[in-house]
Amino acid sequence: MSALENLKQMSSEDAMNKIAALNLPDYGVSGNSLMERVELARIQCEEDGKEPGIVAALNNADVDGVLLEVLKQDPEKVFEGISALAYAFGTERKFLFLPESEADLAEADEIKGLGEKYQTEVIADFLNVRTYKGCVVMHIVTAANLTDALNGEYTPAVYVSVNGGELKKVAYGTKLSELADLDGSTAIQAGYCYLSSLDGDLTVEKAGIGNGILRVLTAKECIVAETEKRLTSNRKQSCGKCVFCREGLLQLQYMQKQITEGRGKADFVDLTKEIGEAMTYSTNCTMGEVSSEIALSAVNLFPEVYEAHIKKKKCDICFSTETVYINPKICNGCGECMDVCPLDCIEGRPKYIHMIDDMTCDKCGKCIEVCEEQAIVKTSGKVPKLPNRLTKVGRFKRH
Repeated sequence: MSALENLKQMSSEDAMNKIAALNLPDYGVSGNSLMERVELARIQCEEDGKEPGIVAALNNADVDGVLLEVLKQDPEKVFEGISALAYAFGTERKFLFLPESEADLAEADEIKGLGEKYQTEVIADFLNVRTYKGCVVMHIVTAANLTDALNGEYTPAVYVSVNGGELKKVAYGTKLSELADLDGSTAIQAGYCYLSSLDGDLTVEKAGIGNGILRVLTAKECIVAETEKRLTSNRKQSCGKCVFCREGLLQLQYMQKQITEGRGKADFVDLTKEIGEAMTYSTNCTMGEVSSEIALSAVNLFPEVYEAHIKKKKCDICFSTETVYINPKICNGCGECMDVCPLDCIEGRPKYIHMIDDMTCDKCGKCIEVCEEQAIVKTSGKVPKLPNRLTKVGRFKRH
């Protein structure tokens, strides 16, 4: 007999008491226990007249979706956990939210079938927590952990993917240095923020890896540039309904971008702190509450990096003396370079000489590798005269 079937042998009240006795934390960044989230939902139902329900989702700020692997590995465990808590809470309203980018997963036969079996609506969209007041909103991993706990199989642990590798379940007391090689590191991204490269003795529990990400940064990555990339990802996933989140992310990302382009101003560091700290307590979901942590940790832990960028215009990555350009005499307009450019900074049309936006290009070299004509050049020397608008192959003349 399954955990859910066993639970349904009890009254809803006894079932809730059994779940309460498990003393499960809610996974992610909420900082609450599962029962604290249950009590919050119960208050909203009683005082505000909200309709009860159960919602399982990732944290909205989890733009990487690493922890979806828990659902993919054993989806029924997640659905069973949702249904178990729904029975104890006395509701038939059950929802599983997936990121908007995971529409294919939501429509997968197995997920759709389990949704029908457990009468749970599967939605691929941003979770607006205001719309679901009165619902117990828990993490997808919490739903899986609840099923394990009801089966007597739960062990406290943190899910971690090191440098984009396989997601693994790691005991609370495991040190970061036991998971990743920190030799030559300049920083550690643990969850939603940076840590110092000297923080290897921190345990995974203390490090707060709420989204499964543990990434080691080296001298090949610029802290400011990496921060800007993270903020850009957050902006793309944000629903934009909270002013502090919408405007805060816009301003934080804009300032980091300006700094990497040599246009940073002296007050950008203080503004980053002011805006980032305001976001943590002035927004309604984790997108606003924790997405600013990457910028706050960057400016607080690496002030010398920001000083070098803003005052000295010094960074081997952001201010590289190398330039990548397309030789207009050789380019045949095939478009292969455009297809591989990760930043979409190459402009062109078939049979037209392509052009690289040097302000956007990060000199990754992928275009150079695919150009069979060897028309793309990386140089630290003088760049020849290039077209300033799209020109047909063979028509460009240097004056």
